[in-house]
Amino acid sequence: MNMKRFLSLALCASMLVASASAVSAKTYKMKIHSTGNERNQSTPPLRQFAKTVEEKTNGDVKVTIHFNGVLGGDRQATEGMQLGTIECGITTTSTLGTFDPRFNVFDLPFLFKDYETAYKAMDGELGDMLEKACLDQGLRILAWGVNGFRSISNSRKPIDVPADLGGLKIRCMENQLHVSTFKALGANPTPMSFSELYTALSQGTVDGQDNPPILTFSAKFYEVQKYYSLTRHVFSVAPLVMSENFFQRLPKEYQDVVLAAGKQYEADVRAATENLEAETIAELEKTSMKVNSINDENHKLFVEATAPIYEEAEKLVGKDIVDVARSCLNN
Repeated sequence: MNMKRFLSLALCASMLVASASAVSAKTYKMKIHSTGNERNQSTPPLRQFAKTVEEKTNGDVKVTIHFNGVLGGDRQATEGMQLGTIECGITTTSTLGTFDPRFNVFDLPFLFKDYETAYKAMDGELGDMLEKACLDQGLRILAWGVNGFRSISNSRKPIDVPADLGGLKIRCMENQLHVSTFKALGANPTPMSFSELYTALSQGTVDGQDNPPILTFSAKFYEVQKYYSLTRHVFSVAPLVMSENFFQRLPKEYQDVVLAAGKQYEADVRAATENLEAETIAELEKTSMKVNSINDENHKLFVEATAPIYEEAEKLVGKDIVDVARSCLNN
């Protein structure tokens, strides 16, 4: 081999080494959105998710978590993930429903009887359909996180049967199925931003609200509400979502790290929600708020009163996905 050819090959080799080094040295910044605070059950699992991603990528993926909605509300943050200005975040299926109505299927009343039934649906055909729908929106579901069952608090009286809701002004989410559900139960639903809720309750603008026990406690609604009735009428789902554009920019081995960390987050946040829900109900009972359960006979009255909502949902989200959801009722 002559010297000229040797030097040419040596130069090519050094360029390849330099190129490989440049690739391995590339870093990716991942901002994670959360409206939760330090007391939220999703916070420790989310911190572990971030830690795992950084460690398993040797620090090439730099993760920062932004709590308390500092990157915006769920809708704003979800739009940011579509645009690629935010890489990852916890959102809700109700928020995703503003982009694709099929996600509103989780807002059907009394869809799940317990956590196990909900998990089977999210981990089965229903979840598969919605994960594909999410990809169509430029978003990837990494984990089906949960907030637990929504129940009703108010300042007037315990809720034991649907008739007890007659005439009560209940703040609800800005979601058509939530509005229809409360109307079917005889209440006067008042859609309102969560950020306005505590003040509205304290001033008597609304009589009550519905949220899972953990959020009801962390928001200190017990300071402005007298009763909390465990109606468990809607199961609140909060997926961990990633920008698909960002996901596809990651090397394959880092994609695998993110997916595995997402599954661990899913298991951790589900366990944390179930455990903390029971603890929180006990804490609520120690406040001046009176907590009551709904017996099986009265529970049937709530289910019967809201049954027509499923027919309405067929027009909103599609009969195919409602049929899949209906099958969950028999699991």
